[in-house]
Amino acid sequence: MKRTQNSQSLPSLQSLVAFEATARLGSMTAAADEERTTQPAISQRIRALEEWAGMPLFDRKGGKLQLTAKGERFRREVSSGLSGIRGACDRLLREGEGPAPSVVIAAGSGFLHLWLLPHLPAMKQAFPEVTFTLKPIDRADDPELQAADIAIRFGPYLPQEESQLLAREEVFPVTSPDYARSNALGSELKASDLDHVTLLHQDIHEPRWLDWLQWCDQVGIELAPREDYFAYHNYALLLHATLARQGVALGWSILVEEYLKTGQLIALGPRIKRTEYGYWLSAKHHRSAVVQPICDWLMAAMQPYQPVDARY
Repeated sequence: MKRTQNSQSLPSLQSLVAFEATARLGSMTAAADEERTTQPAISQRIRALEEWAGMPLFDRKGGKLQLTAKGERFRREVSSGLSGIRGACDRLLREGEGPAPSVVIAAGSGFLHLWLLPHLPAMKQAFPEVTFTLKPIDRADDPELQAADIAIRFGPYLPQEESQLLAREEVFPVTSPDYARSNALGSELKASDLDHVTLLHQDIHEPRWLDWLQWCDQVGIELAPREDYFAYHNYALLLHATLARQGVALGWSILVEEYLKTGQLIALGPRIKRTEYGYWLSAKHHRSAVVQPICDWLMAAMQPYQPVDARY
């Protein structure tokens, strides 16, 4: 097969697309269906490409369409090129439709740093057209929490708030394996352990969060007055102190899950649940075509933590 006179120029894009689709799908008929044209049109475009190249790209012997060795190498190179062209065209079309939608998600700093940030890559992959802004807000009455497109609030159920329960609260002591060994701690924290371990406190002035005094009261352990504590106003900092073998902290199951899985922290008993407390999701425009799918994604990601009687 001889090359055509204009063999120094590029072949038509239609010929390259027809060739790539036929090679990938294994037949000209399937390629015609994908490209919404006819089988003869696909055959003609491939024949034009072969004439341009001056060689057959398919072995048509035996009634089965197979690539030649040079055709297979050409397919690999063409496929990556066409993929890049398609991606560039898609991006150009999206830019022509206007600016990418932006969604602001506000949540407590502990939830944001310990759960939402690790899940952000998966969320971006699910919604590649959306630009996310994350705001750490720890005050339940902060106006920015109310102004966010999606707000995730920790606390009790509020009847006046249209919200969905993301996760019910479950609290238990956590510490590093080394600290547990050096202080001879068993599977459950006992009253006698409290005499010699360092208790790491969350902000004791925030009524929504359990502190050690409240936890001890709920599990039936008497906690003697102590002055050797430091209150961490940021839960992520408190957890880092726990990882650094500085003591025992109260762990909220959803926030410490990854550390328990990796063995960096271990859970001690007893565990307590306050059924009226949890993480609540609300959306400023919950019926928005942009916001609602993101809310649905968050609900699905948090499903293991949701009880069957979740209130809306």
